[in-house]
Amino acid sequence: MNRDNNCNSTVAVLSFLTGAVVGAGIALLVAPRTGEETREILKEYGQDLREKGAKIPTAIKSSAEQAIDRGKDMIEQGRQLISRGTEMVSHGKDYLDEKKQALSAAIEAGKEAMKQEKEKLAASSYDE
Repeated sequence: MNRDNNCNSTVAVLSFLTGAVVGAGIALLVAPRTGEETREILKEYGQDLREKGAKIPTAIKSSAEQAIDRGKDMIEQGRQLISRGTEMVSHGKDYLDEKKQALSAAIEAGKEAMKQEKEKLAASSYDE
C-alpha cells in the first residue's frame, strides 16, 4: 500500500511538471510579444515592485510615528484629567472640612444654648 502511494505521488509530480513545461511552451508560441519585449515588461514589473517595496518601510514608519504621537497625546490628556480630578478631590475635601467645622460649631452653639436654657429653667424653678 505504501509503495502504491509513493508511485501515485511520483506520477502526480511528473504530470504536474510535464503540464507546466507544455503550458510554458504553448505560451511562448502564442505570445503576441517577442522574448525581448517580454523580458522588458518583466524588468519593468520588477522595478515597480522594488519601488513599491521600498515605500513600505517608510509608510510603516510614518504610521508608527503617528500612532506614537497619538499615544503621547492621549497620555498627556490622561495626566491632565488626573490632575484635574486630584484638584477636584482636594476642593471637595476642603468644602467638606468647612461644612464639618460649621456643623460642629452649630452643634456646640446648640449645646451651649440648651445648657443656658436648662440653667434658666433650673433657676426659675428654685425661685418658685
